[in-house]
Amino acid sequence: MKKIVKSIMATLCAVMLLGSLTACQAESAYDLAVKNGFKGTETEWLESLHGSDGQNGRDGKDVTAKDLYETAQENGFTGSFLDFCQNVLQIEVKTDNDLNQIAQNITSVVSIYCGFSRTIYYGGLGGLGGIIGGMPTKEYYASAGSGVVLELDKEKGDALIVTNYHVIYDAKSEQENGISESIYLYPYGAYNAFSLQTTGGYADTYGDGILATYVGGAMNYDIAVLKIENSDYIKEYPISQVDLGDSDSVRVGEKVYAIGNPDAAGIAVTEGAISVESEYITMRSTDGSNRTVDYRVMRTDAAINSGNSGGALFNIQGELIGVVNAKNVSTGVDNVGYALPSTQVMNLVDNICDNKKIFEESGNGAYVADLGAVVTTTHSNAYFDEDGALRIYEELSVSKLVNSGAAYKMLAVGDVIKGIQVRNGEWVTFTRQYQLLDQLLIVRKGDKVKLKILRDGTEKVIEVLFDKDSHFTQYS
Repeated sequence: MKKIVKSIMATLCAVMLLGSLTACQAESAYDLAVKNGFKGTETEWLESLHGSDGQNGRDGKDVTAKDLYETAQENGFTGSFLDFCQNVLQIEVKTDNDLNQIAQNITSVVSIYCGFSRTIYYGGLGGLGGIIGGMPTKEYYASAGSGVVLELDKEKGDALIVTNYHVIYDAKSEQENGISESIYLYPYGAYNAFSLQTTGGYADTYGDGILATYVGGAMNYDIAVLKIENSDYIKEYPISQVDLGDSDSVRVGEKVYAIGNPDAAGIAVTEGAISVESEYITMRSTDGSNRTVDYRVMRTDAAINSGNSGGALFNIQGELIGVVNAKNVSTGVDNVGYALPSTQVMNLVDNICDNKKIFEESGNGAYVADLGAVVTTTHSNAYFDEDGALRIYEELSVSKLVNSGAAYKMLAVGDVIKGIQVRNGEWVTFTRQYQLLDQLLIVRKGDKVKLKILRDGTEKVIEVLFDKDSHFTQYS
């Protein structure tokens, strides 16, 4: 985020950079098709892709590599599209600048400008900020950042946007709960007339700025959700919603690019790689206190600057894998930026929107299910998965019980937590500690959750009911 004390006029630019990859040898697509039930020669299989008797191979069209990838995913393939092209189809993939893909991604990111105000007293007695006998003066200022379009209804002109909490919040402002009441969004190409000359963002005109409404947020996760309704600009101009990627499958060294509003100068693109796929950073809380907050992030060497906060981190396929939120500004440290993983972000966005309805009286924020246990990593190691990716395995064990949680009486110190099933969905087997935390974001009041645990060498399943307000911790 960039704090601004004077007017801002954005100039829009985009730097479009990507890298290159080479192919490696692996099981062929024909072999995969045979394993999944195809009977016939490789020539017959190739012919089947183009159909017969005047009919195309799939849904009335020739089969593409993307179609094959989707079919492979349905049959258990877990790698990325690039992995599939390189390792299964044995295609040499050179990922030069895909300008069309970058252009599409640019239309999914917006610049955000927020107006704030506060009263400053001049000439008064000291000790109380000059309030006693001082002359009150209204001060206007703003924040600038970025946002990502998650959902879009162009016909209605509606959109749902995610950004960082610290972009739309300032602890020193006079706005209710510190949230800006003047949040304006500017898509790529929109005329930016957001000015603070005398009005602090409370002007009669903002050019093509689109007024957004705050839906909810969670300071401790640095996530805020905004909405736009009935915008003519959205109806008429090229704005799109992002394609979501899977941040859990991100690999170290994977090429990425960030799109945001660096230095409040308009939408721009930078390129880099994933340096660390998952880690925790500690930062001082946004509320201005001395307390600290831990964030789970991905580390990247893509250039991240003030104003990129709330913007997007995309993989080479143009899928959203993270929301940018911080950079390391320590002396002597270069190219260390951070993004909140997309899987966690989407769980948070759904949590905030759902719980606004479930907890009607105090429904602002995220409500995280509380097991009633402190779960820690007691063992970890590195390994290569079936796709050749280097991964980390962490064993999760109960180290302490807390009597406010739903599973307090069912768990025991020393239990190894192996997996979870929420609302009779798919079982999630834990390989990293953060997976448990991400799954607890999915739980809603009234849900039944199954936990697979290992106790004294015996595996068992326990069922936990989250039916009380006390079974949830609120973060707003």
